Amino acid sequence: MNWLKKIDTVPRLKLAVAAVQSGFRIARGLFPMTWMSVLIAAFIYYVWFWEVSAHANQILFAAVLLWVFAFCIFLLFTIAGASLVFFMTRKKNKGISFEEANEVGGRLASPYRIFYPFFMPFISTEIELLNTSFERRNARKGVWAGETLHPTGRGRFSQLSRKVTVRDIFGMTEISFTLSQPVSLVIQPAKGQFELISLQTRASGDGYSHPEGDPRGELVEMRRYQAGDPLRLVLWKVFARSRKLVVRAPEPAIVEEQDVFVYFISGDQDENSATLARSFLSSLGREESKDMYFAADGARRLVSDEHEGMSDLIDSAAHRSEGGQGLNEIAPLVKPSAMAHCFILVPNKPGPWVEQIKIFIEQYHIEPTFITSVSDKFMNSAKQERGTLKRILFNQPKPDLEISDYHALCKTLSGFGTVEIVDVTTGASKVYTGESA
Repeated sequence: MNWLKKIDTVPRLKLAVAAVQSGFRIARGLFPMTWMSVLIAAFIYYVWFWEVSAHANQILFAAVLLWVFAFCIFLLFTIAGASLVFFMTRKKNKGISFEEANEVGGRLASPYRIFYPFFMPFISTEIELLNTSFERRNARKGVWAGETLHPTGRGRFSQLSRKVTVRDIFGMTEISFTLSQPVSLVIQPAKGQFELISLQTRASGDGYSHPEGDPRGELVEMRRYQAGDPLRLVLWKVFARSRKLVVRAPEPAIVEEQDVFVYFISGDQDENSATLARSFLSSLGREESKDMYFAADGARRLVSDEHEGMSDLIDSAAHRSEGGQGLNEIAPLVKPSAMAHCFILVPNKPGPWVEQIKIFIEQYHIEPTFITSVSDKFMNSAKQERGTLKRILFNQPKPDLEISDYHALCKTLSGFGTVEIVDVTTGASKVYTGESA
């Protein structure tokens, strides 16, 4: 029974620590002195006690009084400005609702307004959005500061919090507080600038049918060229006449149907993979995709419907800490025929989910296809030199993901199965060979 008591006390201790930390942040925000002014005040006290009082130094006496007078003026304006911002902002936004559905990379016109007392001397106002899944851009108009929000991550959001800081222009006094706004925002993954991902489970060899082989569609149809299509399928005579790239495509009526299982692992640096998952989901529900199944971290279910899959994909953002545990929980529900054609969409950054994949492979003895994703922005930044000295001199922040870490991840996954790298900007894909990512 003693160990049960210990287990019960752990959540209580975490809640107590969180409450103490929250209380400290509130008290620190309302404490009007900055660290610089505290150090100056300590120095002023030393000067007053050891010089002014002991030796009646009139010059230092005047300097101390001048600093105290200036500090009081700054403190007065800071308190007045912070109070004005707090009460005017709460009054302006009372009863305003914010409900919208958008996608990563989109734009949200927020109705929230923050009072900006630019007419008050000696003070400045800064606004910071605490939700890391959005980028905030200020749009001032008179005494009110509007904003536009640009989603950087998928998910469902019921509250947005903004930290408002009012300080004097010399950095002596500062008051900060948090304003929360109830919202109902649903952010989907970004829509890729390419058509549906072609899961290569239906084609092999050169794409032509063979009398002794499995029935395949003949290359009797034409479509426009897409990034990643083999050049041997390009109709060069058509290109010579029309200057348009078209390729031969298999006849869809006789393409062999096979069960496919696609699983999405949620984790750090998974937004590009979410874009690929959205591309796959767009095919669910069609006649030719009736045997495709999708699952995502946190959902604990298999779906074959686009809307249900999109809902699970959005909610997976709240399950990044699970580390891919859902893969082994959902696997018993998958048909063996679908398990033989298993595709796993993985984040670009290693995490605990790698261990879950090891367990999955050891239990089912399969070699899945791992699909990772990159973008032009990531690849271009990866080619640039990022030395420590260069980052210091040119104020370049350290990237969230290093190309060496991504290469190590691809190398690790290639030991479990095939690794396919997809460029979410163009849709081009290639199989990882171990030479470069």
